[in-house]
Amino acid sequence: MLCPACNQENDDTASFCRFCGQRLQAPGTAPGAATAAAAPPPQAQAAPPAQAQAVTAPPAASAKSGELAPTTLASLVKQSMEVESPDAFSLQNKKLLRVNMEACGGQVLAKAGSMIAYQGRISFTRQGSGGVDKWVKKAISGESFTLMLAQGTGDLFLADAANDIVLLYLNNESITVEALNLLAFTPSISWDIKMIKGAAGMMAGGLWTVELQGTGYLALISKGEPMTLKVTPQEPVFTDPNATIAWSQSLNPTVHMDANLSSLKGIFGSTHGELFQLAFQGEGYVIVQPSEEAPKTSLQQPRTGDSGPAGGILGGLLGR
Repeated sequence: MLCPACNQENDDTASFCRFCGQRLQAPGTAPGAATAAAAPPPQAQAAPPAQAQAVTAPPAASAKSGELAPTTLASLVKQSMEVESPDAFSLQNKKLLRVNMEACGGQVLAKAGSMIAYQGRISFTRQGSGGVDKWVKKAISGESFTLMLAQGTGDLFLADAANDIVLLYLNNESITVEALNLLAFTPSISWDIKMIKGAAGMMAGGLWTVELQGTGYLALISKGEPMTLKVTPQEPVFTDPNATIAWSQSLNPTVHMDANLSSLKGIFGSTHGELFQLAFQGEGYVIVQPSEEAPKTSLQQPRTGDSGPAGGILGGLLGR
């Protein structure tokens, strides 16, 4: 191999000239190629900062994956927009009731504390029981049954602690309702407070419910989807008091106690529906909710007589 500097012959395997020390090129390599190969590659262009990049809308969630994808503001407004209706009562969804005040004649009776919004001019007053007899029974039954009278024009929106709402229309009919499960009704329906028989000596003041009768709209609350059980003389029905919502007026339930399960109170620290039940005998129906706990109420710290916080019909009796 000839040295390019001194033109002297060197061994083909030599890297440097043995005469002048010049670095020798490998055969077939152009001058300067080795230096170019050894040079570091040019630095890649830096990516723009993250805040400068455009934010794209999230893809729609796949129906198969079940993913809950974000929605746009326009979609939220469109999907949750109030639904107008000429009816006195209408459901916006399972948990929200819309009351058309004009269709109700400008008045509606509702559970105190259940208003979440209204449009128009509406005033609210604590509703008197009406009549000395009813007032006395209401006082005994306690704050678990406190009504407010809404009067005015516009639309009233009611809910109760995100419980499901059961919307009914009574056509000259009657129904008995557990007080905590009563949300609202039109003034065309008359109401009274009744005592469940067979509770004497078990609870101060007895066990009180609300009896409604007439023609008009009625809204109940339920902790989950309700179920209706048929009652016949051959097949009586026994229910957990806290799971009981309402029943036909033809039935007169009594308090039933299973003495064989009295030890449950010591085991669980409180008495449950397994120990005390409501016994329905005769011909009719009873509506129950899929929960052994009474629905939470928007009414703050309700009372049942002198028994402390209410937990359904037997609030004081069951020690809740």
